[in-house]
Amino acid sequence: MKDSHYLTQMNLRLIFLFSIICSAVACSRNTGDDKHLSAKLSPVIAVEDSKTADPSWSTSNTLVYHCISEPDNLHPTNGNSTPRSEILMNTQQPLLRVDFQTQQVIPCLVKSIPVPDENNLRYKYELLSNARWDDGTSLSSEDVIFTAKVSRCALTNNPGTKMYWKNLKSILSDPGSTSVFTLIMKTHNIQNLSFLTSFSVMERKFHDPKNILGKYSFEQMDDSSFHAEEHKDLVDFINTFNDDKYGRDPDFLNGLGPYKVESWDAGQSITLVRKTNYWGSDSKEYFLQAFPEKIIYKLNKDENSTQLEFKKQTFDASTNFSTSSLIALKQDPAFNSNYNSALTLTYNYTYVGFNEHPETVQRPEIFTDPITRKALAYLTPVDQLIRLVYKDYSKDCKRMISNVSPLKEEFNKDLKAIPYDVEEGKKLLTEGGWKDSNGDGILDKIVQGKNTSFSVDLMFLSTASDWKDMATLLAQEYAKSGIEVRLVPADLKSFSEKARAHDYDIILGSWGATSLPEDYSQIWHTASWKNHGMNYTCFGNEASDALIDSIKTESQNTKRIEMVKRLQSIIYEDQPCVFLYCSLRRVVVHKRFGNLKMYAERPGILLNTLHLLSENSGVATVDNPSPH
Repeated sequence: MKDSHYLTQMNLRLIFLFSIICSAVACSRNTGDDKHLSAKLSPVIAVEDSKTADPSWSTSNTLVYHCISEPDNLHPTNGNSTPRSEILMNTQQPLLRVDFQTQQVIPCLVKSIPVPDENNLRYKYELLSNARWDDGTSLSSEDVIFTAKVSRCALTNNPGTKMYWKNLKSILSDPGSTSVFTLIMKTHNIQNLSFLTSFSVMERKFHDPKNILGKYSFEQMDDSSFHAEEHKDLVDFINTFNDDKYGRDPDFLNGLGPYKVESWDAGQSITLVRKTNYWGSDSKEYFLQAFPEKIIYKLNKDENSTQLEFKKQTFDASTNFSTSSLIALKQDPAFNSNYNSALTLTYNYTYVGFNEHPETVQRPEIFTDPITRKALAYLTPVDQLIRLVYKDYSKDCKRMISNVSPLKEEFNKDLKAIPYDVEEGKKLLTEGGWKDSNGDGILDKIVQGKNTSFSVDLMFLSTASDWKDMATLLAQEYAKSGIEVRLVPADLKSFSEKARAHDYDIILGSWGATSLPEDYSQIWHTASWKNHGMNYTCFGNEASDALIDSIKTESQNTKRIEMVKRLQSIIYEDQPCVFLYCSLRRVVVHKRFGNLKMYAERPGILLNTLHLLSENSGVATVDNPSPH
């Protein structure tokens, strides 16, 4: 119980600052200004339902959600995009969840949080007795074991998350019950419980009808002499499991969530439909509820077109607005009358990253020394970028200094933000050996015996104008110091693939985070760039790896925090990234839907919990979350 208590105490100490623009609680329905801007110290904002429903509002119980990018796929293991994870929250279920209300780890598919043994290595679980797959089969420990094995298998295409399963030694099923099992971990880890919140449980019979993985043990997967690629049956099975159809074709998408994928119209929309006879329909738990009959994730990347869609009330909700679009819409009294809108702080952060090991993909070795990387930090106009993105609300946006949010207890307050200082940046570039030797206006230096120009690609997402605007500003600022920047827009799938392959020079991106204690392996451990994981910048060495390994096994809060602060100092000195700002989430939800709560945790709102209001009063038209 010590781990659970520790997680609880830590999360209760966290404070989130929310900047409310306009809600049914704070504003009258017809106001179009921001005079009601206020700060609330709360992890959850509950918005009061509209007292009456406008006769012009649609009474369709289909919720249309605005997206600016498609998921890379909807595969239960093989993917890492934000749209994917948000959709899977409605179609899949993990064993445990992070409670959006309290930021604590809570049971989802199991009856209770287990009490570990005295060494914090054995965790005994019992599955819910009523959980059923779509074919009516009961959830069993066999499904949990399959999920763990396929996630651990070296051939599975999930490099970004495989590391989190390496601490699992084995799973023992109970001979007397198909719903009882014990997780045995190799070492004590602060995430021995919470890592399970990130992984969907899969049906063995659906994905592995011949039970191929049942022939292989966890011990074999840990054995360096075991070569999975030499076993034909395993190779054939994993090739099928990795097939794109298990991430795109609705006939091959299966999960324990209250919704299933009805259709995926590539480049247009993804439609989820509420399941009939859903096993969790009687539950009071919000993550099992399904109030909208359909949820349509509709793609629209064009901001002007998106604004028109909201004016026509085609869209019901979004957390993907640019600040400019939200400010423009809020000038329209009809928009304020029809929609609740707010800005909220998050744990997500935006950064500029540098490729420290470009030689692996034969790119020019420009950012291999920290002096050059630190020079770019001085040349990056962070405050100007924040104003560019958040306009009048930039004062509510917190600057990032390290890889830890300033909202968290672990944040190292001794680190100071590197100021925008062009002269200091130029000085460091000179120290790093950069000069314009041929008078063409672009810096150069001898690298590996070859004259190399400071001419780089800057890759950014093409999903929203904010990314392009920031990339353009960076290119303009860096050019003042003799750095040539070529802008490389990329869709989400291409962005992820190139970043994991380290096929870039500079990257402009963002990371999602939560309130829970972090295991920094995924983004900052060298193993996570050697295996094409999510350490995009190729940061790290033996010392930083050892510290990361120690952090994830330290249960004493004070000691862990001190180690996290040391890691931040190492990253700060190495400067693999220019950390920009904590992202503000722009939330918009139509007032025809009630039961709106806004959360600090991703994704900020839960679409499945939104109630359709009746024509005459703020009362939900559906009494049950899903039909029986």
